[in-house]
Amino acid sequence: MAVKMEHLPLEVAHLDNFKNYIPGFSQLCTNTVHTLTSLGGLQVSTLFEHALANAGGHNVVSLNKGDLEKNGLFSDAKLSTVRETRFKQQYSAPVSGIFNKVGTLRVQVYERKQHKFYYFAIPYDAYKHIPKTSNIEISFFLDGTPRRIPSRTVMVNWWDYEVIDFATMANRL
Repeated sequence: MAVKMEHLPLEVAHLDNFKNYIPGFSQLCTNTVHTLTSLGGLQVSTLFEHALANAGGHNVVSLNKGDLEKNGLFSDAKLSTVRETRFKQQYSAPVSGIFNKVGTLRVQVYERKQHKFYYFAIPYDAYKHIPKTSNIEISFFLDGTPRRIPSRTVMVNWWDYEVIDFATMANRL
């Protein structure tokens, strides 16, 4: 899938955050990978899957039900960037394409105002009720601060599934 030119810096930011988990990645290839990513020549989401597989001992399977498999359990790798919606009244990270998934969602979120990353391991039971036409929205305040306590009653507080770092996200069941 082609990446829009205005989104390329976000792709590079995501890649920079997990590149050290990519098998065989070294400082020698950093410039090449950055150049290819900046041109839209690399699929960062696929590299993300391989980084998760390497860090968590998964197999990359790239099936409809999940990107990763370990001991017969599937999980899915998701990258998301926080964006403004509803006439700049809301700021959240969308996690879409979850309808056919059957396992843990491993989500890396980039918040661009404060230039921070957040990690989530969302179990299937937490999102299985979401209809095909909907997605997960992880809320932030407009200044980029995480909205860990919802401003209204919600069925699921996605912040309950935040984990401390990439390695924990990769290894969580």
